[in-house]
Order: sequence, then structure tokens, then C-alpha cells
Amino acid sequence: MSSIQGVVELIESLYSPHPPPNVNQIQQQLQTIQKSQDGLRLANELLLHNELSNNVKYFGALTYAVQLNTSGHDDDLWELFRGNLLHLTSISRTYASDPSANSSLLVIIKKLMSNLALIFFKANDRQPEESFNRWDNPIETFINLFSSPELSSDKIDGLLADMLVASVNYQNLIQFVESSEALNLLILLFSEVIVEDLTKAQSQKLNLSHLHKVVHQNLYISAMSVINHNLEKMLFTYDQNSSRPTLTENVFRCVNAWISYTSISRNLSEGRMDLSETFELLIRLMCTYKPPQSFPYSSTVVAIFGDIFANDPTLLNYELRSSVEGLFLGVSQNSTSVSGGHEWMLQYMNYLVTNEIYEDLKDLALCVVDFLQVSNLNVCNKLFTSVPNSDQRNLQQYVKVLLQMTNFSLTPVLEEFFSVRMVDFWLDLCDGYSNLVPETLKPETPELAADIFGQVIQIYLPKISLSNKQKILQNDEEDSLIHEFDDFRVAVLDLAESAWSVLGNDKLTDKLIASIGEINPSSGVDLFQVEALSYLLQKLLSDMTLSECPWMCDTLGSSSFFLPNILLLIKTGCQQENSNGSKEAHILSTDFVKTGTSLIGTISAFLKQDSQKLGECVNTLFQCLESCTNPSANDSKVELLVTKCISEVCEMCRQELTSYLPTFTKVHRAMLQRNSHVSNFTRQKFTRALGYIIQSFINDGPEPQAQFLSQIIDVIADGINEANSDRDHVLCLLTCFSELGSAMVQPGEPDDLLYLSQLSVFLNFWTQDPLQLRSKTSNLLEHVMSQYGKDPEFIEVGCLIMGKSLSLPEEKPHFLKFQMQEIMDFMVRRSSNCEPTTGLPYIAYHLEKVVNQYKSTLTPQDFDFMLSEFFLGQHGPAVAADPDLSQLMVNFINSVMDTRPGLAIHCEHWTTFIMPELLKLLPSKERFTISAVTKFWTKVVNNKKFTRNDEITIREQVSSVGLQLTQQTMYSLFHTQRSDLNFYSDLLRALVARYPLPFKQWLMQVLPQLCDNQPAHHLLIEKLFITRGSRAAANAVLEWWLDCNGLPHVSQ
Repeated sequence: MSSIQGVVELIESLYSPHPPPNVNQIQQQLQTIQKSQDGLRLANELLLHNELSNNVKYFGALTYAVQLNTSGHDDDLWELFRGNLLHLTSISRTYASDPSANSSLLVIIKKLMSNLALIFFKANDRQPEESFNRWDNPIETFINLFSSPELSSDKIDGLLADMLVASVNYQNLIQFVESSEALNLLILLFSEVIVEDLTKAQSQKLNLSHLHKVVHQNLYISAMSVINHNLEKMLFTYDQNSSRPTLTENVFRCVNAWISYTSISRNLSEGRMDLSETFELLIRLMCTYKPPQSFPYSSTVVAIFGDIFANDPTLLNYELRSSVEGLFLGVSQNSTSVSGGHEWMLQYMNYLVTNEIYEDLKDLALCVVDFLQVSNLNVCNKLFTSVPNSDQRNLQQYVKVLLQMTNFSLTPVLEEFFSVRMVDFWLDLCDGYSNLVPETLKPETPELAADIFGQVIQIYLPKISLSNKQKILQNDEEDSLIHEFDDFRVAVLDLAESAWSVLGNDKLTDKLIASIGEINPSSGVDLFQVEALSYLLQKLLSDMTLSECPWMCDTLGSSSFFLPNILLLIKTGCQQENSNGSKEAHILSTDFVKTGTSLIGTISAFLKQDSQKLGECVNTLFQCLESCTNPSANDSKVELLVTKCISEVCEMCRQELTSYLPTFTKVHRAMLQRNSHVSNFTRQKFTRALGYIIQSFINDGPEPQAQFLSQIIDVIADGINEANSDRDHVLCLLTCFSELGSAMVQPGEPDDLLYLSQLSVFLNFWTQDPLQLRSKTSNLLEHVMSQYGKDPEFIEVGCLIMGKSLSLPEEKPHFLKFQMQEIMDFMVRRSSNCEPTTGLPYIAYHLEKVVNQYKSTLTPQDFDFMLSEFFLGQHGPAVAADPDLSQLMVNFINSVMDTRPGLAIHCEHWTTFIMPELLKLLPSKERFTISAVTKFWTKVVNNKKFTRNDEITIREQVSSVGLQLTQQTMYSLFHTQRSDLNFYSDLLRALVARYPLPFKQWLMQVLPQLCDNQPAHHLLIEKLFITRGSRAAANAVLEWWLDCNGLPHVSQ
């Protein structure tokens, strides 16, 4: 004892409430001892002496675990087996003698059991003759040893060898666990530890097939006997005296462990472990109750079955699933009889609801719905197809129960979860129905399906009502349930969208419209109901193009109160938002406005057909915008929603709103004032909305349109001049200008005959630009840039304004159609003054657009100028030093190679800079640079845009630099990471396809210089040229890369 006293003192100091400063050093010292050759002796000594503390004894058990994980010899395994088992038996005897006083020993016992479990695994991960002996059943070995008298050490080895294979019959097994509660607990715990550790061992590299077989033939039988005996005892005890046995939770933990193990092992072993008897007992326990308040086991067993149905429902056989179906629903698909056990379900739900035990109610819902999902396809076939099935009346009763369950009376998410989880069931059933072969349907199926899914939608409409969200807001302080409810609403949207394929417009969309339209605003409106109906309707209408659905517009128009109710929804939301109310009111008002404005935006094509309704809508939206942008408004979200809606309506109804232009411009002028309380987003989007209307103001020719544009530009210019030092406000006004320019682009192909008839007039007008709008624009931009020319956001918006017409064809007029030279001059001035890392990307983007727009008139000298001015001159050092800017330059060159490659190929910089520098960039370590550079060389090698002259020039140049190109490519490929291989593979494919003979020679020269692996080089060349540049070449490149870098192939 004295020899280990120092180790004991170290252990005690380690577990002390106030550990010493050198605790890390002590840990390392103890770990070294644990791993040493003295570890086994230390573990034995620490566990042998009763006077040592439990901390020291646990450290002894832990030392056995360390030795077990570091030892690889069968002789050591026997010593470890011997020591762990003897100490487990000894300490278990101490515990069983007085469980209450010795309960702290359980942590040591459990660690020793875990050690023995690992020994059991190792003893059986090989065939028995290869192991130290055969060990079939740790539980029986433990029982035999525990029941034997203590022997002297010289006889113990022989006894242990006998006990490895000695069995315990059922009678003795039950007698042992019945002899004391402590021994019952120990057997349950040992069984649980073994299968839990075995379940974890699935992720390790152990050969478990033999082990599973041993467990199935031995341990499984003992464990199930003990578990089922305990379950029966639980039933008997409660029946006799209405109490739960002390070990109830231990039994359930053991059951859960065996269920998990059975689930993962049943496909990995020869036999199949049948838990049917256990499941039958669990069902009986679940249904055990004494009215009105006593359900001793229901909650725990429901959770157990919930996990099974969610992860591996076929663990229960068909008969058991039918039994559970009767319990949950009171009726089975295949039986006309109502299950008597369903009374338990009704009583249990009533108990949970009455006592507001909502978590257990949620667990029940999850369990039931996961169970229902198992038979969803079967239900679908029996309901809707002609396949032979049971009594149809019974099946309809079954569906009726499912509908009742969906229509659970409490608040979804907050109090009940049935309706929430049933969304998935109905969605799957609906999708299943939609996928059925029409020839298999029964004649009455369409009507039946419409009836079922029609009822489902009617059930969910009040469930998704914001009145339920209001109740949640009043009870949920952390907002987690709010997010769940929002997710629930989205799920119902998906269900409604799927149900539309069954119900169609007449039984769903039209009914929703009618339901909104039949509510008289003057007699009091349930806005929660209007919102729920609108929420679903918006989703359904958003999938339609209303301008191509006149019948739907007729339906909307015939519903007299439809639009007033939607506008009332928006108006009420804005008023609530403006009332400085509670957080609850703010959230609900935002939802009202969001639903209402989304629907108005969706039906804007309908509003286009009715000027009265359009006017009513626009006036209401203006009032709402005014109310939610005053100084006391709480949040800008409602403002953004209303603004977005106005923009959508103006975009769709631009021609019909031209009479509103004076009003719009007046509102717009007020908005752009610096002291206006509207957000920058609203200023910008309203400017775009105004631009949409001006774009359609063409009846009187281009000059009135130009007058409105001039007014807006003057307002923006005045605002900038007045607030020149307010950077954010100036940027906002400049962005408004850009939005105006975007809105003035004709949408799509013009089909307005009046517009087409005046097209030449507009083109001529804007070419001459009599009001000098382009000059105003240029002057305004230069004025702003004189102060903010280095700011990248100003560079971006300035380029957007100057390049607004770069994507327009010549025949489309636009007031910002600058000449190419004007645009180039602007970008040159911006480039000369900008910070290249932040400003140059915006300039380069528009430079690409210039090349694309004017490609037919540009010359190689123009391209030389662009390259010099923006990448090689002033910014040359920055571009060379910054990988992002290098990539930017290469991408610009690539865009030219895509658009008109001759501009680059015949410029002066092609041979002096582009080809040599881009060869140097091939070995880059930056992924995006690699992508850009390999794309460039691929375009050089193979480009369908080459003219005949381009092709001749390139072939000469590639022949000249081909060897160097191959060297750089293969060197880069050899040293790159696996994820970047395909970039280089594409280039190799192009070289094989376009230059097969010279490329083969280049490869034969280059590959030996990279590494000494001639077989791999030979195989690469052979496969590359067999694939002839196809995508299969990538596999050849990968194999070569793996071989030359000494890495294993996936198949190895």
C-alpha cells in the first residue's frame, strides 16, 4: 500500500475542490503511469483496498481502460479480463450489501462494466480459436461469479475459465434478479452498458459480424428475459397497488439501448432479434391507466415508440403496427372493429389537455404522425385506386379520424402539435395521389380526393390565423415558438399549392376569393380571417400569369368586397404600426401589411383592367405610406413593404397611371427632401416607380416625357447641391437617378402600336437631346465625383448611370444613351482617381459591357488602350501584387476572348504582355486565379469565335509557346490541390483535341522532368489520347495526379 501512496496523493489532489496550480503537470504524470507497464498493477492496487476513496477507485477503473486501449496482446487481454471482472464482482457485492449507503460505487461499477464490454467485443471480433477463449455471455459470467463463494487466487483462474462458457438457465436468471433490487439493477445496467457501447462501436474499424452473432445467440436471450420480466413486474405492481417500481426508469433506459442496437444490427448479422414480446408489453404499459389522472408509463413509452416510428418503424411487425393503429385512431385500415384500447388514447389526450402538459402532448403528436407516415402510400392506394382493399366504409371512417386529429382544438405550436405534424402527412398523401396512374383510379376518386383535401384546407385556414400567433406572442418570451409557427404557415402554403393540383381553381382559388369577397367591410371584418385567406391566395395566384388568365380576373372583379378587404388589411396594419403599441402589435401589423401588399402586387395585372379599382388601390397605398413614414413610426419594415407594393403596381400598370404623374412627381419631390422621414430604400424605389410611369407617357410624343425627366433630374441635382457634404444623402440621390434610368428601359419587346409608330421620332429626339439631359447628367456626375471620386460606392453608381444603355440595342431609345467615347472618358477619369482594389472592379465590369456593346466597331488599338489605361499603367503595380486584381484583369481579357477574340489577339500587348504574363500565372495558388487563367488558355487553344485570320495567328503562336505552355500546365497540375484539378484538365482536353501530335511530343518531354514515375506518365498519355479530349480525360488526369503524389485511389 505504501508504494502507491504517492500516486494516491496525486489522484486526490487532482480531484480536490481546490486543485493545485500544477494540475496539468499532475495530469500528465498520472497519464504516463497509466500507460506504463506498471499500469495493470496500479489499477489492481487502487481497486483492491476498501479504505481508498471512490475517486481513487474510479481512477483505478480508468487505468484499466487506458491499459485496455493501449494493449494488443491476448495475454494482456486475459489479465485485463481477470482484473476487471474480479473487481466488478467484489465492488458489486459491497454495493448490493447496502445499496443506499454505497450508491456512489455505481460510477465505478459502470466503468468496470464498460471495460468488460470492450473486452467482450475484442474477444469476439475474431473467430473463437484465435481469441484467448470463448466468451459468450458477460451477464451469465457475472451472475455465476457473483453467486460463487470467494476463492483463493490460485484457484480463481480455473474458475474464470469455466465461467466463460458456463450458462445460466432462465429460472436461475430470474431468481437472481428477484433476489434483490440491487442485483436486478446491476444486471439491467450491465446489459445497457454492453449494447450502448456496442452501438457506438459501429463507427470503429472492428469486424463485428461474429460479435453480432454471439450477442444474438446468447446475450440477447438473457437480456430480453430480464427486461420482459421487469416489464411484466411493472404491470403487476401497478395493477396491485397503483405504484411504479423503483427501477422503472432503469428498465426503460435498458429497453431504449436494446432497441437502438437492434435497429442498427439487424442488417449486419445473420439472425434477426425479435423484440415483439417487449413491444407487446410496452403497448400494455402505455395503455395502463386509472382514471382520471394516473398514466404512470404513457409518456415514457410514447417517447420510445416515437423514436422507433421516426427512425425504424418496421422494427414492429405488421400485427403490432395494426394494434398500435387501433390504439391511436380507434380504427384500423384493415379492420371494421373499433379498438377498445382507443379509450386510453382519448383519456390520455384529455388528461394532457386538461392539465396543460403540452410537451407530452407534442410527443404524442410526433409519435402518432410518424406512425401514420409509415402507411401513407398504402392509405393512398386503398383510398383512391381500384386495388383490392378492406371495407370502404371503414377506410372512410379512418380518414374521418385523421381529419379530426388534424382539427385538434387547441392553439397550434403553443398547445398542440397534431395539426402541425399532420401537414406533412396530408402533403405526402396529396403528392401520392397526384402521382397515381390515372387508369388505376376508381370512378369516384376525383370527387373523393377533392372532398378530403377541401376539408383539409378548411381545417388549416383557422389554424394558420394570426390570432394564434397573437396567443403565442403573449406566452413566448424567447420567440422560438414564433419561428415554429411561421414555419408551420409556410408548410401549409406548400400543402395548399399541392392541393391545388387536386382541387383546381374552382374548388380552391375561386373559393378563397369568394370567401374574402363575401365579408362586408361595413358590418365588421375579422381581419385575421381575411389575412389567412389572403395568405394562401397570394401563393396560388403567384404561380399564375394573371394577364393571360382573363377568367381569373373576372372572378376577382365579380367579388365586390374583395379589394376593399385587402386594402383594409394593409390600412389597419399601417395604423397599428403607427400607434406605438406593443411588440405583439408591431409583429402582427407587419404580418398584415406583408400579406396584403404581397397580394396586391400579385394581382396588379387585374388592377390594370379596372381604372377605378387601380385608383382606389394607389390612393390607399399612398395614405399608408404617409402614415408609416412619419417621425413616430416604430420600424421601417412596413414602409419597405408598402413601397415595394407601389413599385410593383406601377411597373405593371404604368400606362394606366400616367394621369397620376403630377401627383407622383409632387410626392416624389417631397420625398427627396433631406428632412423627409422616408427611408433611402423608399426614395429609390419610388423614383423607379415614377420612372415606370414616365416611360409609358408617350401619347403626346417624346417632349412631355422629357419634361418630366428634366424635372426629376433638377430635383435630384438641387438636393445634391443643397446637401453636398452629406455623403449618404448624396449617394441616395445619385442612386435614385440610376433607378430612374433603369425604369426608362422598355420592358421586353414593345407591342404597343402607338409606341412602335413613334419609335423613329423618339430615337431622333433622344439623339438630339434638345433639353440637354445627358449634358445635365454628365455635369452632375462630375460635380459629385469631384468630392467623392475615391469612394467606391459613388464609382459604382456613376458607372451604372453612364452605362445604363449599354445593354440596349441601337433601335431602342433612351435618354441616357451616351456615346462610347463619353462613357470611356468618364471611366478613365474615375480610374485615374480611384483606389484600385475597391474602385477598379466596378470600372472593369462596365468596361466589359462597353466591349460587348461596341465590339463591331472597336479595334485592337482600342483594346490596347483599355488594357494600358485600366490595368497596366497607373494601376500596373497594384494589379501585379494583388491576386484579386490579377484575376479581374484576366477575366476582362476572357470576356474579350468570348466576345471578339481578334481584338486581343492582334493587339500589341498580346505577345509582349498577355501571353507571357498569363503563362506565369498558371501555377497560381489562388483558386479563382487558376480558374480564370486556365479558362484563358483554353479559349486560346480552342475558340469558336476565331476568324480564319485569328486561327492562323493562334496556331503559329501556340506552336511557338506550346512546350512552355505544357511545362507550366503540368507543373501547376502536379503541385495543385485535388479540388483544382478540373481547371487544368479542361485545358489539357483542349490541347489534345486541337493539337494532338505536337502536344503528345510536348508531354513526352515535360512529364519525366516532373517526377520519376514513367508508368504513370505513359498511362496518362495513352488515356488522354484515347479519350480524344472528352470529359473522361479528367479521370485520367486524376489517376496520374494520385500516382505521382503517392496517394491512394478511391477504389483502393
